[in-house]
Amino acid sequence: GIADRHQVSIADVAMRYIMDRPSVAGGIVGGRLGVAEHLEENAQVFGFELDPEDLDEIELLLSRSRDLYQAIGDCGDEYRR
Repeated sequence: GIADRHQVSIADVAMRYIMDRPSVAGGIVGGRLGVAEHLEENAQVFGFELDPEDLDEIELLLSRSRDLYQAIGDCGDEYRR
């Protein structure tokens, strides 16, 4: 898969994809307290780029998924009341 080809985690691939969107200025990534490898692993997101073939694979996968907003609704609405 994409993560294996780039020797990164699936989370890094997902974050790289999101960070490459023109409308995205930043992302929030969590690290488990006391697990230093998570910080090192998360930093790998800045060490690779997704190539056109990777993007095609991701877009194909996304085209087969459901629209989460339509499936579950606006889950943040309770905070706007």
